[in-house]
Amino acid sequence: MRQLHPIPHGDNDSGTDLAARLRPQFAQPVILVDPDDPVIGGPQCLVPVCDRLAVIFGKCSAHHQRWIEAGRPDDVETWAKSAPANRRWLHQPRKCAITTCHRSRREHGLCHSHASRWQKQGRAGLTQWIADGGGGPPLPAGDGCRFPDCCLEAEGEAGLCDHHRNRWIRADRPPIESWLLGCATFGQDRFDLRALPLKMRLEIAYAIQCRVDERRTITRPHSIRRLLRALPGGGVPSLLDRSPDSWMAYLGFSSERGYIERRFLLDAIGYLRDLVDGVGWDAEFPRDVWLLRRLGFPGRDTRFRFTGIEPIWLRQLTKRWARWRLSTGIAVATVGADIRAITLFAQSFPALQRGPEALTRELVEVHLAHLIERFPNPKSRTGQLSSLAGLLRAARQHGWESRLSAQVDLFPEDYPRLVKGPPRALSEAVMAQLEHPCVLARFADSRGRLLARILMSTGLRVGDGARLRLDCVVRDGQGAPYLRYTNHKMRRDAFVPIDTDLAEAIAVQQQAVLDEFDDPAVLLPRPTRNPDGKVAFSTATFRGELREWLRVSDVRDELGRAVHVAPHQWRHTFGTRLINNEVPQETVRRLLDHDSHAMTSHYARLSDTTIREQWERARKVNIAGEALATDTGPLADAVWMKNNLSRAKMALPNGYCSLPLQQKCEFANACLTCPVFVTTPEFLPQHRHQLEQTQDLIAQADRNGHQRLAEMNRTVEKNLLAIIDGLTTSDGCCGGGKSCACNGKSGSNAC
Repeated sequence: MRQLHPIPHGDNDSGTDLAARLRPQFAQPVILVDPDDPVIGGPQCLVPVCDRLAVIFGKCSAHHQRWIEAGRPDDVETWAKSAPANRRWLHQPRKCAITTCHRSRREHGLCHSHASRWQKQGRAGLTQWIADGGGGPPLPAGDGCRFPDCCLEAEGEAGLCDHHRNRWIRADRPPIESWLLGCATFGQDRFDLRALPLKMRLEIAYAIQCRVDERRTITRPHSIRRLLRALPGGGVPSLLDRSPDSWMAYLGFSSERGYIERRFLLDAIGYLRDLVDGVGWDAEFPRDVWLLRRLGFPGRDTRFRFTGIEPIWLRQLTKRWARWRLSTGIAVATVGADIRAITLFAQSFPALQRGPEALTRELVEVHLAHLIERFPNPKSRTGQLSSLAGLLRAARQHGWESRLSAQVDLFPEDYPRLVKGPPRALSEAVMAQLEHPCVLARFADSRGRLLARILMSTGLRVGDGARLRLDCVVRDGQGAPYLRYTNHKMRRDAFVPIDTDLAEAIAVQQQAVLDEFDDPAVLLPRPTRNPDGKVAFSTATFRGELREWLRVSDVRDELGRAVHVAPHQWRHTFGTRLINNEVPQETVRRLLDHDSHAMTSHYARLSDTTIREQWERARKVNIAGEALATDTGPLADAVWMKNNLSRAKMALPNGYCSLPLQQKCEFANACLTCPVFVTTPEFLPQHRHQLEQTQDLIAQADRNGHQRLAEMNRTVEKNLLAIIDGLTTSDGCCGGGKSCACNGKSGSNAC
């Protein structure tokens, strides 16, 4: 951020101070353009002998007009090779025919003095007269002509040769220095500020210099030429002598017309206001409207407005809280939402102007009631309450306002109950359409297309994906690719594995970026206001392109309805797919770079669908080996939820309990003799192992004469045999598929 010192507005010396800030390149009335500068320069004209900037279809304006006059030939490159250079009027004028004379030729091939001498001598044969040396001694030598690169001698008070003096007269005798500068730079790309008042000339030059230093917005001479021609008619010596709205009304600029000139003028006024008002916290904090770019935050026009908070004590408290929050790294958008919440609170209760003592618990309760009317959505109310609670908590923690009552606070009971919404993951039917190569090919912008693929394949947040660094792909010892990104929410770097197809697509984009920019920093550079390739792709732009892509591709859900997709839904879909593919939750947590399992559990709740499908496919039997019917009626989901909770609360080694959740068990742990015990083929190994142990116990009890113990275990043995027989299909396979010992081969007795 620029470190500037305030200049008092209206100071007569402010123009002098502004001139001191200009570098030599920008301190001239005519600023020449460096073609290599990414802001004011750019690619050159296609015509090889032309050194001007390309402004229209790869050509300078002059050669574009010549191309039109040539009939608009299709082969532009061939035409450009034969096109002549632009005519310039800096060519050397012809000198007097007398060898010793270095003055400009005027008539009869002679300068004015020699022509007058020849006429006075009777107009003898001109050729012989010239050969004889001009009929007399050489004329006295004079100073050189002031015109650039002119080798002739000056004649007259203007300090110009006769040829250039006549041209100056035909131009209506403008100020000689300005005219010479215009002649010297004629035909070159330039910002011509000569027509502006001196102070305004310095202001425009300073604005151009600031844009060059920021290296954000391309500003070429032709883009603001109309503005520079119109400004002198404003009737004021400085840009600050009119308000921005007044300038827009005078110039006739709007968001639709003259946008480039309008934006440049607003930026120029902003740069000057920064000089007048100063930048940094010391200058900005006392104001009731903060311009965040003066505090070093991105964004040209982002502002925090505290004017809506009329109680002075609350306004100062909110400003102090906002400064502290920004200093600790809280996002600008979050702090802005907090300020709006406090503004709404202050506007709802004019009594707060009496002082902090007016903020009571009763007033907070009234605010809760007002929020219910204004924000029916519980999540929106929670945000409003969290902002107020955060301000009160910070004020007490740091001792900012001792007059606040300690009893005034927000408690957990004050917050609305948040209803967990439906799953946000996209269905597989929709994802199949979005991931299809033909559908992806309809994404017009290659940057947006690649970002969509990255989000679908990795589950990144859209902000993290848009800001990927150019060298975002790393490989492990085996050569497997990983995507390295910055988790901006958690403020740390993270890695996620990617497939080779995506890695190859990223490599293609990397090469395209390197071909376009000299020293790029990001994988997906913003296409505008980004001369160096260091500004990342805008998420707002991507969302707009995403909506257009969905419209063009006509993506529809299972009911035939047009699909609306938010980028974050791909993150939910990615997590849900992992959970449903039985990826351990800890692995999912790391892939999504969550801080806690609580965040990942939002996706894990959807995995019941997968487990339910497995449950329904499995053959369930009771202790008698009788198959149990699968619940498919209206209570199917409720039964499944009950069984799922049972599995979580009662860990049985070889099956499930089908008792209602709160019913007391009368069979203790004798589940194999319990009528409500249910089991499936996945527990066959445990059943067989227990059968072997039970048969050993029976044999040992018979040897020792323990008939009662043997009888009890024979009941267990009977049930185990029935269970194993019931879980085994008619062809001798347990139905476990490839997980079975027979590997799913029909007729095998391996299981």
